[in-house]
This record gives sequence, structure tokens and C-alpha cells, in this order.
Amino acid sequence: MRIREVALLCLSPLIWAQTVSFPEILEYATQNATILKIKSTDTLIESKNIKVQEAAYYPSFDVSYNAEYNQALDGIPLGVESVGGETISNGTRYQSSIALKLNYDLYHFGATDKRVDIASSSLDIKRVEWCEQEKQLHQEILQKYSDALKSDIEKHYKAEMLNLRKDLYSMKERLYKIGRYSKVDLGDEAIYMIGLQRDIENSQMFYKESLIKLSQLSYKELSDKTHLLPFTTELEDGIVEDYEDTTQAVILRKKIKQKKDEISLQFREQLPSFGLYSSYYMYASHPRGYEYTITQINKKSWNVGLSLRYNIFEGFKHSASEEQLKLELSRLEQEMFDSKHNHTYELKSKLTKIDELNLIREHEQNLLDENYKKRDMLEKLHKFKKVDMLTKINAQYELLERELTIKIREIEAAYENISLSIVHRGINKCSPH
Repeated sequence: MRIREVALLCLSPLIWAQTVSFPEILEYATQNATILKIKSTDTLIESKNIKVQEAAYYPSFDVSYNAEYNQALDGIPLGVESVGGETISNGTRYQSSIALKLNYDLYHFGATDKRVDIASSSLDIKRVEWCEQEKQLHQEILQKYSDALKSDIEKHYKAEMLNLRKDLYSMKERLYKIGRYSKVDLGDEAIYMIGLQRDIENSQMFYKESLIKLSQLSYKELSDKTHLLPFTTELEDGIVEDYEDTTQAVILRKKIKQKKDEISLQFREQLPSFGLYSSYYMYASHPRGYEYTITQINKKSWNVGLSLRYNIFEGFKHSASEEQLKLELSRLEQEMFDSKHNHTYELKSKLTKIDELNLIREHEQNLLDENYKKRDMLEKLHKFKKVDMLTKINAQYELLERELTIKIREIEAAYENISLSIVHRGINKCSPH
């Protein structure tokens, strides 16, 4: 087999393996996650509610048709009487009527404007809630992506460490046969290898579980052969927004404004309302024939008038509702204060953790450099028969342990950086939707 064919054969698993980066998964999730589509639907629903509230700016117009049979029980037809505000016809007859009615609310001290403002605030809140939901989704994906990266790194490094342990076991087994190594120590070495094999299997299991969870969250199908690229995003200056620009703050501010509008609406609804009404009637009646009343309907009368409506007393309903709304406003203001308080300390905690991780990683990098020097020195000593192979392999094993720790620290530091940028992402960083 030619060298080129051998190289292609060795690289074929990498060629066919699916390679995915963290930004690609985030973008795919933003476009396809059902939870975000639900939030988009909520936004559309609220946009229609604005149209419902704006309908009060227009007059209402309706038409009604009535067909009636009226029979006088006392047999004394007296025409039409009015009793308790009801118009009563005590004659025996068939009646049909058509009424065209128009009603228009002329003035209600801005109550309609407030209802539209409240509906507009609800729409704005739903739009920002979409961004907040996107942040939560991205944070969950980040956690699982980080878990998968760590599991994959552990699997590969511990596979190398297991190979070294196998070499150590083979050497110690030969030493045991010539009486230079104890059986107990040899058994410990075997237990160590079994433990490493178990760790590799656990890492493989966690990696597969993380890929399944990533597929669930992002709606992007990832196979067992998927290769996740390492994190590349780092914390940049200004990427952490002030609290006032975060989605949590924007949502709470809009909710507070909306609640104030509701209190204002509650007051305005207690004031008188002025309206315009107009009716146009056509009707006919006959003592014996229903068909006559239908064919003989003609123009009869119309009216137009102004109305004043004012509720004097409704059992303390308005005062109780007003107190309830004010308590809800107070709760939102308390929630705003608590949210800002938590934002301050969570940001401080995140930044402190990032600084500590970077410091720890720097110290561990120094230790790793020393391990490299130790390994190089032992290799030279081994060439001159100054140290045995066991010492050399142990140094290589220690080096792999140190490299694995460094890799895990790098993933953790990148996770904290990206998490900080997601959790404290401002409204201006929201994806277009």
C-alpha cells in the first residue's frame, strides 16, 4: 500500500467525523429551538392585543333583527304601556323589527390610551423575554459543551496514561518473576489500571450523555463521532454590560412602568365617560299575518344622543383593586432592588473566580514546565544508564497528569469567561428575531 493511501486511511475517521464549534451550536439553537419559537409566538400574540385595545378608538356599529309574537292575556288591547322602564305591548300581534345602532366613546379621561400603553408594554416585555430565554438556553448549552470537552480530554489523556500503566505493569511483572518486586505492589498496579479503565469508560459515557443533551437543547443532531472544537471566545473589555442594560433590568423596568399605567387606568376608569349613540329603526306589525310584518318593514324612526356614564358606588371594588395594584408595584420595585443587588455580587464572584483560575493555571503551567525539564533530564540519565525505565515512565505519567489538569483548568477558565458574557449580556447583544 502506498504512503498516500495509508495516510488517507489513517485520516478517514477524522474526515468523516462531524466537527462542530460552540458558536455554531449557539447559532443553530437560536434558529431552531422550540422554546424560542414559543416566545416569538407570545410576542405575536401580544402584538394582536394592541390591535384589540386600539379598537376602542373607533365607533362600534351593529345590526339586529327581531321577530316576535305578542298576545294579550286579558283580552283588552290598550296599545303600548311603559312599566319600570320596560315598554310593553298588550295587544295580540306579530311584530318584526330591524335596528341599526352606533356607539362611540367620545371621552374617558385617557383610559383607552392607557390600555394601549399597557398592551404596548406587554409586547416590549415579551420581546425582551425572548432575549432572556435565549440567554438561559445558551447558558445551558455552554454547561453541556464544557462537560463534553472535559470528558473528551479526560478520555484521551487517561487512555495514554493507561498505556503507560500497562508498560509499568509489564516491567513490574518481570521484576516480580525475578524476585525484585512484591506481589502486593503488583496487585496495586493492576488495580490502578482497572481504575483508569473505569475512568475512561465513565468519561466516554459522560461525553455521549453531553452530546445527547446538546442535541436536545440545540435541535442539532450530534452523533457519537462528533468532534467538538475547543473554546475560542475570551472575555473582552466592555462585554459585561451595566446592570441597567441587562435583560433582567429592562424587563423589570418595563413591568414597573406597566404597573404604574395600570394604577393610572384604575383611577381613570372611576371618572365619568362621555359617549355618542345613534339608532335607526325599521319595523312592522300585524294582528294575524307574520309574513306581512316581514314584507312591510319600512323606515320608521332614528335618534341620536349623548350619554354620560358614572359609577357612584361599586362596593369598594375600585379602592381594593387600587391597593392591590400598589402592592404589586411595591413588589416589583423590591424585585428590582434585589436583582441589582444580586447582579453586583454575582459579577464580583465571577470576576474573582476568573482571576483565581488564571492564577492557578499560571502556577500549574510553571509546574508543567518543571515536569518537562524533569522528563528531559531523566531521558538523558536513562541513556547513560543512570536511571531505570520505571523512573522514566513514572515521570512521563506524572507529566500526563499535569497536562490533563492544565487542560481542564483551561476549559474551566474559558467556561467562566463565556458564562460571564452570556449571563450579563445586554439587550443590545440579543440575536435578531
